[in-house]
Amino acid sequence: MSPRIATIIAGIPIENRSLFHRVRFSAGDPAAWMQFDLDGNVSSLFMVRDIECERARQHVKVDQVAAPIDFSPSTGLSGDRATAVAQAVVECLRQKRIEKVTTDRTLPFIFAWHIQQAGIPLSYSPELGVIDRRQKSAEEIELLRQAQQVTENAMQMALETIGRATANSQGQLEVAGVVLTSELIQAKISAYLLEQGFANPHGSIVASLPHSADCHARGSGPLVTGQAVIVDIFPQCEASQYWGDCTRTVVHGDPSDEMVRMHAAVVEAKHNAIEQVVIGAKADDVHAATKEVLEKHGYRFARGEISDLPIMPHGTGHGIGLEVHEPILLDDNGGTILAGEALTVEPGLYSRRYGGVRVEDMVVATDQGPLNLNKLPEGLCWS
Repeated sequence: MSPRIATIIAGIPIENRSLFHRVRFSAGDPAAWMQFDLDGNVSSLFMVRDIECERARQHVKVDQVAAPIDFSPSTGLSGDRATAVAQAVVECLRQKRIEKVTTDRTLPFIFAWHIQQAGIPLSYSPELGVIDRRQKSAEEIELLRQAQQVTENAMQMALETIGRATANSQGQLEVAGVVLTSELIQAKISAYLLEQGFANPHGSIVASLPHSADCHARGSGPLVTGQAVIVDIFPQCEASQYWGDCTRTVVHGDPSDEMVRMHAAVVEAKHNAIEQVVIGAKADDVHAATKEVLEKHGYRFARGEISDLPIMPHGTGHGIGLEVHEPILLDDNGGTILAGEALTVEPGLYSRRYGGVRVEDMVVATDQGPLNLNKLPEGLCWS
């Protein structure tokens, strides 16, 4: 006879993206999804706070929706919600005579502790809650496309604001007499996104020298004519919960010859890398395609450095979906690309002397090859 097995993903659905992906239900209190294999009979249960049960029954595709009180142990439930759910999960496992539990990387320790205290063996699956999120459905790809469209609209607004500004006598950019700063453009981006129903919880990058020598510096202070400005926008759709992520680089006025050369190399590297985003390809191959082009143009890779001369200090991209950064990484030893995988491709070059440039698109690996969800032009000039 086969062992009686349970699979558990638990946490707070609005925070635990793997749990949300499994149940497609938003709640701000601890909850648990469980699947039971009892001698070949498979069933599922979603445990959630009692006031959420009726809504969950309408939306969550499981065999049973239950509240902690439905599985109260003989000693009673704690007044602490997380503890109560963990206690009820263990009582549910006990009643079903579960002999083994498998969970994912996100299980809160309070659940693990109570399961272990009950003497039930607990094992970790590195693929649970990861593979299904990596392989996006057609519906998920459409939600990502919609998120990326709004992201591009915000990007176009920001780039045109910078590109069409006027320079004052100090070379600072102005619109209607107001000096454009990184902070002002960031605020405009967030305001636009809010109107579109998007959150911008991490803010946006609007960075020129000296900040743009660091690839993830947010940027601050006045923007200046002739200097490259990296604009990186990565918002979340409030309705769907899916993220957009797009980067462009803009120069007001005339860019330096070196910036033109850097930008051309980065755009070429991006296109070369995108061609490698195919089902079954290695993430290493995508990153190698980026390195091939940049090194051909005389640029080097240098992890963790900030340099006077242009370098690329990071990988080529990352997975995206219900989180802005998901597996896999388009980098050395990043893994194998799966069907439906959505990835950013974002090579860049950064220099204390010349500034930084990065160009980023979102690409899906499909049966027909790479599907680029971006439409926005890549150029430096937005006047």
